[in-house]
Amino acid sequence: MSEKKGFFSKLKSGLSKTRTSFSSGINSIFSGFSEIDDEFYEELEEQLLDIDKTWHAIHFIVTGNPDECEDGNILSHLIFGSAPVNDDDLGYGPAMLVEKGTVAQIANALNEWGKEAFHEKFNMESLIENEIYPVMEGEDAEEFFTYVWEYFVFLKEFYQEAAKEGQHVLTFIA
Repeated sequence: MSEKKGFFSKLKSGLSKTRTSFSSGINSIFSGFSEIDDEFYEELEEQLLDIDKTWHAIHFIVTGNPDECEDGNILSHLIFGSAPVNDDDLGYGPAMLVEKGTVAQIANALNEWGKEAFHEKFNMESLIENEIYPVMEGEDAEEFFTYVWEYFVFLKEFYQEAAKEGQHVLTFIA
């Protein structure tokens, strides 16, 4: 007779699989290279995603909220995650976990966010008024839109790939 697994047992098991997958991915990157060059960085990019300084703008555009999490909006977990993995402050708090079920929901919700929908929600005055990082008064709106949109596309693809692979996501802002 098999025992039913509780929530934390399932989470621990899932995190263990993600850690193993992540570690083996990172190890395979390092084992194949004797020097750090462009090819090394290309391999590393497959495991990690850096969205530069666009995190706050992306969050605000897709949620309409300058603050971290809003109940009922799955996209509020896109940048800020769902639950801290520990108490270590990485710059703006600890690394945050997005469980694989939530990753799948986020990836699904992101399907509705094409360039037109993203541009429709993009409002430079609102970004400035709400002090959304890193926008500054006097910045060219279309240039800033292009900057944020490009990183949003990377983030969307990252979540869709993680969902397809059944992976958890860790987020942090440093």
